[in-house]
Amino acid sequence: MRTISLALLSLAATLTLTGCSIRIADLTVASTKNFNMNSNALETGRRVEGKDQVAVVLFPLGQPNMKEAIDRAVEKERCAVGLSNVVINQEAFAFLVGYVAVSVEGNLILDRALPGCGGYASQGYQPAPASEQTSPYRSKEAQLQQLEQQQSTLSYEEYQRRYREIVGQ
Repeated sequence: MRTISLALLSLAATLTLTGCSIRIADLTVASTKNFNMNSNALETGRRVEGKDQVAVVLFPLGQPNMKEAIDRAVEKERCAVGLSNVVINQEAFAFLVGYVAVSVEGNLILDRALPGCGGYASQGYQPAPASEQTSPYRSKEAQLQQLEQQQSTLSYEEYQRRYREIVGQ
């Protein structure tokens, strides 16, 4: 009888000390930033992981945020704008105390056209002066290219406002 109760006690202890991990999604591309997916300056970088977690003390003290986990993974490199081949997992380890987390793992998508990232912008590329442009189409194209280079420094609303202004919407 004593061995059965000892076995049940050890089984209960093992179950309370284990965690759980659930795969939430497999995605081709994930990003929380605006970027030109048709750019010729995109490259695949190293595999990274980002995690957002909250503590559990009897009950969770918040909700882990998937956007925050993606941002933490993308921000591991300055020229990164997103992730490819992404796996998103939810993890939980809790028995009275513990944590709940969302982890994101993927390959970095690097945009070499961003300033200081090895593309035209870092080589001092400037659009042709207005006097050399022969049509309004080229002028819009140059303005859009310049706006794209500035997108990492602008808020989403400001970027959209300038884009509409250039395109004439």
